Amino acid sequence: MCKCKTIFLTLFILSTLCSSSLLADEGQGITYRQRKQIISKLDPKMRQVPKIPSKGERLRVIFDTDAKNEIDDVWAISLAILSLERFKIEGFVAANFDNDRPEAGPDGIEASFKEIKTILSKAGLTGKWPVLRGSAPMRYKYEPSESEGVDFIIKKAMESTPQDPLWIVGLGAATDIASAYLKEPRIADRIVVFWHFRTLWPEKCWNFNVIGDVRAARIVFHSDLAFVLFDTGTHLYCPIEESEKFRSYGELGKYLHEYRYQSSYYQSPTKGFYDLGDIAALADPNLASWEVTACPEVDWDLSYKFNGTKGSILRCYDIDRDATYALFTKKLKTLADK
Repeated sequence: MCKCKTIFLTLFILSTLCSSSLLADEGQGITYRQRKQIISKLDPKMRQVPKIPSKGERLRVIFDTDAKNEIDDVWAISLAILSLERFKIEGFVAANFDNDRPEAGPDGIEASFKEIKTILSKAGLTGKWPVLRGSAPMRYKYEPSESEGVDFIIKKAMESTPQDPLWIVGLGAATDIASAYLKEPRIADRIVVFWHFRTLWPEKCWNFNVIGDVRAARIVFHSDLAFVLFDTGTHLYCPIEESEKFRSYGELGKYLHEYRYQSSYYQSPTKGFYDLGDIAALADPNLASWEVTACPEVDWDLSYKFNGTKGSILRCYDIDRDATYALFTKKLKTLADK
C-alpha cells in the first residue's frame, strides 16, 4: 500500500465536500449524502490488493466476531490467542448475529461479548486485551451503526499507516467494519479487511455473515478497502474422537471439546469448523490457496456482478484440513505444557 493513496483519498474527500452544498455542520462529520457521493465516485484503480505477510512477520489485528453464534468462532478465537508470535492483538469486538439461538437478535452482541471474555478466562488471559461491544445491523445504506466497537476500530486504524496497516479479521456480519469505514473513510488506507464468507462463488454472495447485514456486506465489496475474502472452510470437519484429546490440554482444551455437547449439530462428524480456517490461514499462509481476482458488485438478491468497477481483491479458496488441525492441536498442547 502506498502513501499516494492516502493523499489522493484525502484530497478527493475534501474536494467532494467543498464542491457540493452537502457540507456537514461543524463537529458532525460527513453527512449521509456525502458518504453516498464518495462511494459512488471511487476509482477502482485505487483499491490496493493486500499481500499476506510472510510467516515470520507479525500482524496487528482486531478480531470482530459473533463469538456466541457458533462453536467455530470459539475455536477460532482460541487459535488466535494461542498464536501471539504471529498476531499482535489490539482487541476484540463482539459482533451481532441473529438465528434460532436464545441469545440471538438484540441479545447477540452481549452474548458474544461475554463469550469472548469466557474464552480469555479459560486461557488464563483475562483482561489482557480490550473487549468491546459492536453495533446492531445497519438501518440505511450509507449510515454507520454506532458503537464503542466501531469507535475502537477507527481509533486503532487512525494510529496505523499504509506501511503498517491494522488487520480487521471479520468472523461475523460486516456491520462494525462497514460502519467504521462510513464514519471515517480515511481508515481505508490504514486497514486490511480479512472477512469470512464461504460464498457460492462466483454466482452468489450467500452466507450467514452476509445475510446478517446485507447493507454492510455491500459497503465492503463496493468500497476501496483492501479486502481479503476467505471463501472456504466448509470441509474443516472434526470428528468428536479427534477433539476428545483436547480434554487433556488444560482448561481451555477441555472447554473447547465440551462446548460440542451444547448441540448435536456441533457433534456431527460433518460439522465444519469454518472460522478456524481464517485464523489458520493468517497464522500460516502456506496452509491455504490464494488468488487475486476481480471484486464483484453485490446485488440486493446477493448475485455477484463482475463488471470491472470495484478493483481487485485477494481470495482464499482452499485450506488444508489436516494441517489446520495439526496447527491447532500443537498450539493447545503448548499452552497446556506451560
